[in-house]
Amino acid sequence: MFLISIMFALVCLICSIFININWINDIACYFGYFLAIYLVTFISLIPGFNYVFSFISLLFKKKENKSCTKKEEDVTILIPVYNAKESIRDTLESIQRQKYSGNICINIIDDGSTDGTLELLKTIPLNSNTKIIKLEHNGKATALNEGLKNVKTDYTITIDGDTVLHPLAVRNIMKKLTNSDKKTAATAGCLFVKNAKKSFITKLQEWDYTLGIFGVKLLQGNYNSTLVAQGAFSAYKTKLLKEIGGWKNCVGEDIVLTWQLLSKGYETNFAKNAIAYTEVPEKFRSLGKQRKRWARGMIEVFKKAPVFSSKKLCAKSRFLMFFNLFFPFIDLALLIFVPLGLILLALGNPLLIGWISLLVIPFGLLLCLLIEIRRKNMLKEIDCKLERRSILAFIVYVLLYSFILAPYCLMGYVSELVNRKKEW
Repeated sequence: MFLISIMFALVCLICSIFININWINDIACYFGYFLAIYLVTFISLIPGFNYVFSFISLLFKKKENKSCTKKEEDVTILIPVYNAKESIRDTLESIQRQKYSGNICINIIDDGSTDGTLELLKTIPLNSNTKIIKLEHNGKATALNEGLKNVKTDYTITIDGDTVLHPLAVRNIMKKLTNSDKKTAATAGCLFVKNAKKSFITKLQEWDYTLGIFGVKLLQGNYNSTLVAQGAFSAYKTKLLKEIGGWKNCVGEDIVLTWQLLSKGYETNFAKNAIAYTEVPEKFRSLGKQRKRWARGMIEVFKKAPVFSSKKLCAKSRFLMFFNLFFPFIDLALLIFVPLGLILLALGNPLLIGWISLLVIPFGLLLCLLIEIRRKNMLKEIDCKLERRSILAFIVYVLLYSFILAPYCLMGYVSELVNRKKEW
């Protein structure tokens, strides 16, 4: 299916190039061929290739392996917390509600909280399998590694201090990991937004998590190459975590760890029915800072994970990783294309924002529809319902979301390229 998707996307790309030649020539008359080719390539051709590749990959679902009836394995959950007083109680209660017969150990690592998190933990009734580790503030990676030292089980799950688990989350993520190929090192859980109704910004992110992030992980999971086993909720084989030395002290510690595992020839997948709910930024400024950090992590991982030199990295993972190199060019093209296009349109010239450029929208909507169908089918399987999402937020998400976040992403890319001081 991977090769079929690539070939189909390449055929569509070649057709698109011929269709867009006249458009390139028209733009070149005003701005020259370099800018014309740049804009058309990264606004139309590359996104079009990605849409077709994603659509074909998701249209034909990967056949799920039949799950064997196995004993549910003991697992240790690592929860690094820093100033999580307002959320940690809900997180722990969600673990207590898990429908899982295996033994669940919990390591809570307090990373030097100053808001009374540690004092609150002492008032919460915790079972004998729960350990609280107190550290000086030194970052999430250090906290996770300290917790990993105390893991005695064969499997490890990480969740954030503001994550709330669906009652079947641990069972489903562990079922996916333990029934996967022996080469599988990690399974990413499915994250949705917990505080979606707080503001319009959180409503936008609700669509991003249920369409964008969910769709990407569904696609990558089909090829056993999920590029981010996110720290907010993922499961790992403990032995392999320790083999690579745990998490690196960097901005995108979960991305780097995942790519290190893939570079060693291991596989990573996605448990779409293992649902957790996480808090997202409620203000635009906080969202921008988060996306700047994510973008910086994407550049950082190319520097820290041996993806260029690894001979064990499979072709599917390599393709998906290197496709990320287009993102900075796409974000820059968006910043040039949208304002310039709107100015020209206001002057009565549809040179940039015309029917050809807008063709990318129906392709995107078709892909969104397919992802939504997959998501709804999954939710039915576990009898889970999400609240109705904002239609206005969906319109803004489709038309403007990538554009309004592009400046922050570009700042993140540049910050890492020039080695600016890291901020957590």
